[in-house]
Amino acid sequence: MSSPVLSLSTQGARRRLVWLGLSVSAALLPGLVQAQGDTYPAKPIRVMVPFNTGGAADTLARVIGVPLGQRFGQQFVVENRPGAGGTIGMEAGKRLPADGYGLILISNSQAVSEAIYPKLSYDLRKDFMPINVIADSPMVIAANPGIGVKTMPELVAYARKNPGKLSYGSCGVGTAHHLAMEIVKVEAKVDIVHAPYRGCAPATLDTVGGQIQVVVGSAPAVLPHIKAGKLVALAVTNPKRSRSLPDVPTIAESGVPELAKSAIGNWYGFMAPAGAPKERIALMDAAIREEIAKPEVGEKLSAAGIEVEVADAAALDRLLRGDIAQFTEVVTAGNIRPE
Repeated sequence: MSSPVLSLSTQGARRRLVWLGLSVSAALLPGLVQAQGDTYPAKPIRVMVPFNTGGAADTLARVIGVPLGQRFGQQFVVENRPGAGGTIGMEAGKRLPADGYGLILISNSQAVSEAIYPKLSYDLRKDFMPINVIADSPMVIAANPGIGVKTMPELVAYARKNPGKLSYGSCGVGTAHHLAMEIVKVEAKVDIVHAPYRGCAPATLDTVGGQIQVVVGSAPAVLPHIKAGKLVALAVTNPKRSRSLPDVPTIAESGVPELAKSAIGNWYGFMAPAGAPKERIALMDAAIREEIAKPEVGEKLSAAGIEVEVADAAALDRLLRGDIAQFTEVVTAGNIRPE
C-alpha cells in the first residue's frame, strides 16, 4: 500500500523557508524590550506545554524560560497538561486569559490531532494566534537490546517473522511520534502493536525496562538511554540526520526499500490565545527569538537533541496548514484511528 507520505514535499519546503526572515531586526530588539519592559510583563508568564515532563517540548520550554525570566525579571511558569495527543493541553491553553501573559508551546503533534480526532473542543486557527517557530527535534526509533535488533531492516525482518508480538511505545495517541511509526507499519507492511503513553519519558522508561520492545520518542527522552547502552538507536524519522545522533540513519536511508522516501519531522513553536494584545505578543516574540539565538542557549538545547530553527508567525501558520493537509491524507490512507 502506498501512502501520500512518500511525497513529503512539506519537509523540503520547511528547509527552504527563509529562517532568518525575522519580523524585527535583531539589532533593535534590546531597545524594544527596554522601552516596553517597564509595563510588560508585570507579572509571571504562564507557559502551557500540552505534553509530559522530560520530552522535547518540556525541555525546550524550561531551557528558554530561564533566560526569558532573567531578561524580564518575571518567572516563566511551565504548566504540563499531557494527554490525548496534546489536545487536553490545548483545551487548557484556549482558556488562558488573552492578555499576553499566557503562551502555548505547540509541535506538529497538534496538526496530527487535527487529522486524527473527528472532533476537537478548540479550533487551532480561530482560538489561537501564531507567534513563531523556534526549534526542531528528531524523533528516534529505538529498541530494547534484548530483542537483538540493531538496524531498521533487522526490526522489520523480526516483525515480519513475529507479527503482532512486538509492541512500540509512543508519546501518546495523536502525536507525531504515533503517526511516524504508523507510517512505518503501513509502508513496511509490518504488524507492531501500538502502546500509547502519556508522554515520551514513560514510554522510553518502559522500553528500557522491557515492558515493551520499541519506542518512538523525542531525542531528549531517549538520548541518555542510548548513550548509556540501554537502548539501541535504529533511525531518526526526520528528513536529515540529527546533529546529536550523527551516526544514526534517517528512516529513508536506513536500508528498508519501502521507507526510501519516508520522512516526518517534529517542529516546535509558540502560540497565544486569540485576541492577545499584538504589541505584547510582538515584544515576547522578539525576546524569545533573541534569547534562543544566543550560543549558550543553543548549546543547552543541542545537548538535549533539540536544534534551533527560527521563523516568524506566518511560517508557523504555513507549517500548520501544510501538515494538517498532509497528515489528513496519511491518516486516511493508513486508516489510522485513535485507540
